[in-house]
Amino acid sequence: MTLKPEMRMVTLTENSAGLRREVLAEHGFSAYLEFGGRRLIFDSGQTTTAVHNARVLGVDLEGVPIALSHGHYDHTGGLLSLLKETGGVDVYAHPDVFAPRYSRREAVLRQIGIPFRREDLEKRGARFDLSRRARELFPGLWLTGEVHRLAEFEEASEDLVVLSEEGDIILDPILDDQALVLVLKGGLFVLLGCAHSGMINTLEHARSITGEETILGVAGGTHLGFGGEYKLPKTIEALRGFDLEILAPSHCTGFAAASALRSEFPEQFVKNSVGTVIEL
Repeated sequence: MTLKPEMRMVTLTENSAGLRREVLAEHGFSAYLEFGGRRLIFDSGQTTTAVHNARVLGVDLEGVPIALSHGHYDHTGGLLSLLKETGGVDVYAHPDVFAPRYSRREAVLRQIGIPFRREDLEKRGARFDLSRRARELFPGLWLTGEVHRLAEFEEASEDLVVLSEEGDIILDPILDDQALVLVLKGGLFVLLGCAHSGMINTLEHARSITGEETILGVAGGTHLGFGGEYKLPKTIEALRGFDLEILAPSHCTGFAAASALRSEFPEQFVKNSVGTVIEL
């Protein structure tokens, strides 16, 4: 007899697609979760691709609440289209999710924050539930809140900035960056949005808030595609200490870092594209 999995994750939006002809890829991330009799959408992607891909993949979004990893456009730009499918639902996020933020490259500032006003999303049915703290959304399913930054090699990105009250350009600490943590019978499964707080910092934080040391799997954006030549070797070294069963990076990981992770963890590595299903 095959045991029913404790959790099921379907990647709805990601930078690559190839498992099904009809699905679409884009620079962004969104995933659908089933766990403990509950359903949840994590992030919305950049445009309408999450909704399109959910239809292709047979994922029913009606009435499914939403959690947001942080306020960047590639994780929040699909919110309006998602809300048309879900109807009025709770949206769990950090209070800074609506903060203006920018990318600075070659001295040019580009807005990269959430592309909607809160009131417009609320008119579409979003019921925002905002908190800075770690919290258990449903039994066994945690949203990390602000992640403690302990690993010295997981520093803030120099090209991601905000404006101070005085109008100065300063580094954006992206305090709203958070992840989902599922407490399974054998350990934790951690779903990252972009891991601006650091992949290793986030895994250690997941251990801290749940009291569970074993991490069975991690999936989602790792941000190793940016500054990875410095962070990647140290990240790989730290990952060896977790004894993972599944490592399914995507989105902002980049091809070079993903290839290195696959080489280092061939048995655990899962190519996480649109349509990928992970069950534990």
